[in-house]
Amino acid sequence: MKIHSNSLALLFSSFILGTSFGQTFISSTYINTIEPSVLMAVSGLSLTYSVDTYKIVYETTDVDGSATVASGAFCIPVSPDCQGFPIAVYEHGTSLRKVDVPSEDIQETYIGRIFAAGGYQVVMPDYLGMGESPGLHPYCHGASEATATLDMIRAVREAQALGEIPGMEPDNGELFLTGYSQGGHAAMATHKYIEENNLLEEFNVIASAPCSGPYEITGAMADTILAASYSNPGYIVYIMASYQRVYGDLYTSYSDVLKAPYDEIVEPYFNGNNYTLGMGSLNEQLPQEIQSFVEDSVLENFLAASDDLSHPIWQAMAANDNHDWLPTRPIKMFYCTGDEQVSFQNALVAESTMLENGATDVEAVFKGEGMHNDCVLPSLTDAFTWFESLKTACSLSIEYLEIGDVEVFPNPIQNTFRIETEDFLNSNVSILDQSGRVVYEHQDLTPNCEIDISNLTSGCYFLMLNNVNKSITIKLIKA
Repeated sequence: MKIHSNSLALLFSSFILGTSFGQTFISSTYINTIEPSVLMAVSGLSLTYSVDTYKIVYETTDVDGSATVASGAFCIPVSPDCQGFPIAVYEHGTSLRKVDVPSEDIQETYIGRIFAAGGYQVVMPDYLGMGESPGLHPYCHGASEATATLDMIRAVREAQALGEIPGMEPDNGELFLTGYSQGGHAAMATHKYIEENNLLEEFNVIASAPCSGPYEITGAMADTILAASYSNPGYIVYIMASYQRVYGDLYTSYSDVLKAPYDEIVEPYFNGNNYTLGMGSLNEQLPQEIQSFVEDSVLENFLAASDDLSHPIWQAMAANDNHDWLPTRPIKMFYCTGDEQVSFQNALVAESTMLENGATDVEAVFKGEGMHNDCVLPSLTDAFTWFESLKTACSLSIEYLEIGDVEVFPNPIQNTFRIETEDFLNSNVSILDQSGRVVYEHQDLTPNCEIDISNLTSGCYFLMLNNVNKSITIKLIKA
């Protein structure tokens, strides 16, 4: 583990990087390296790079404005020749145990690794109250989701400037945002925070792709949790506990709002120090009908204020809606209509509202009739593909490649490249993608042959030359 403790150097680096006193890089801890073949097998995508993963600990701002500590996972492509990768943020889904976070190398961490293997420096914040951060997590609190994310980006940039992460080069200034479930809300909140606080110069959002997120908490999400039954009643208590932490005016004890024995059952889940109790076990202990565990008077008063949102719980929910604003950068919201946890109406309402506000590049994208967990892979695969079409390819230091008697230039390749050789004249030429699929063929190689691959997408390919006596394989980079 590398820990930077020189306060003078930290103060200086904060000055030159334009960071605030509320954010400071604290430490980086190497976790592991994963090869692209593993990540391709998991994702089905064509990926180029091995990925180093680190745990990052940094200082950020708590919900009351005080300094606190947070953590997250950071994934970087391993590439000695390629510099200037964009940053991609992946915001994780709902978790209750403090250790169910990306920095603890959970299954969801692999989503960030997949993006990194495609050529992104990937930031995955654990959020406040999770991982190394003390206290209760402010669940679906948009402002702290955003500040934890942006301060982590600042922290990894600071770590790069200080040389704390081996092989890490500066990012290229482009930022892509995505996340799933709660992470969809966090991705949207982060994008909204950047634009509304005039931070686009520091955080140049190229596009955001929130997936299956509760953007309209007071509308589509409220309709879901107030229905005849709800599959994840623990989310309801999580929201109340979170907003009590942030706003402090909802109740004095769980018995004020929850019927017995549920008022006692939920306490250890939300004590701010929960390392063992997961959301699954909480959902199993709560009825799926909200009226069965919320006090009658609380529910009656809440429902009576549904029109004017005068009840403090409604007001807290409204403060964290993030569907009603005017983005200037592109947004695609991916959803599935069978989602039993987060209604797809969240995406449709957000699309309609943003377009009414004057947005010109916002779209809700249908990804099938699957349920919540079924929608993860198709949504994030499309987000990855969309980002690939928008990002700037990294710059490579290789301009000329010579292996034996074969000269290939330029490499990386924009549209065309030349092959010069004597030993392989009249050979068969094949280009394969990383899955081994032949994407180009040419017979009878001639002197100074020029090959056009403008139709291929950016990435890593393999040039194979074969004649009756021998063969050779050369790695190509299509920029």
